[in-house]
Amino acid sequence: MSFPFVHRETVRFRDVDVLGHVNNAVYLTYLEQARVAFLSPHDADWTQMILARCEIDFRAQVAVGEVVEIALWPTRVGNKSFALSYELKVNDRIVAEAKTVLVAFDY
Repeated sequence: MSFPFVHRETVRFRDVDVLGHVNNAVYLTYLEQARVAFLSPHDADWTQMILARCEIDFRAQVAVGEVVEIALWPTRVGNKSFALSYELKVNDRIVAEAKTVLVAFDY
């Protein structure tokens, strides 16, 4: 697999708030969708992973119908956790940057 891995999400009406742009909480869903798409083909049991940390820097507004490209790549792999970095773009314009840390958990 080459990096960064890229996943695309089209902004739905339900994603926007009263101000007409994507609500900040929806970015977590975009990150999750990209992460699942990234991990699923590798037989990674993402259901056994806990999101321990998330950091998002918002750069620009995004509107209904726009396509968000979510690029992600691993930045650290430990014994029980790993970190991913993300860059979210619309038409080559960076709209957000994010980092997550996931921890493997044996229920």
